[in-house]
Amino acid sequence: MEGNIPQAALSRSNLIHQLIGGYGQIAIDHVAEGWSPYLLVLKFRHLGGRRDAVIAQMHSEATRAYEWILTRVWKRPYAASRRALLPCWIFAPDVPVAKRAKVNVRELIPNGGLHMQGVAVMPPGSRLREGLDVHLAREGLRYCPRGGPLISLHATPITSNLDYVHRYNFKAVPRGRASFEDILQLPKSASERCSKPRRAADPWVSRVFEQD
Repeated sequence: MEGNIPQAALSRSNLIHQLIGGYGQIAIDHVAEGWSPYLLVLKFRHLGGRRDAVIAQMHSEATRAYEWILTRVWKRPYAASRRALLPCWIFAPDVPVAKRAKVNVRELIPNGGLHMQGVAVMPPGSRLREGLDVHLAREGLRYCPRGGPLISLHATPITSNLDYVHRYNFKAVPRGRASFEDILQLPKSASERCSKPRRAADPWVSRVFEQD
């Protein structure tokens, strides 16, 4: 049927578009049910090592921060009654675009500017009575302890254009600077509400240090 094109027949750019849209729809569906969306940006100290190892450390730190906040959101977050009400965080790696300047910006900041950013949607009626932005600003040291890898965890309420914000967060993927293997979706359990969209059979190679 014309309206049901097999995935194999789609171009790579269309596959990327569909997969990114699938992640965005998760957040959009939650917001339609009264959840609160935030732009969440994580920045790190210089981690060193291979890029895949750096991404793994960033994922680990993001997961640690997420697990910590769960206890603030619900008293027993992994109880069966809470499975559909866990915060949903969807992160993608991002890097600054190299500009024509005397000094490359990636040479001046940790990890060449590589960081994580994404959309966080928080459930209504939780124990966290304040916004995620206010909470993180007030309790920052709990999530970013001195000397630890994570140095900044900043939230900004999204008041409009959620789909645009989400696609902007994922811009490194269609540009070839990140792959879907680099995406982090929390919670990780497949049995919980934030189910991961199907990954394309043909993965994209990450080229994080490619110049424009």
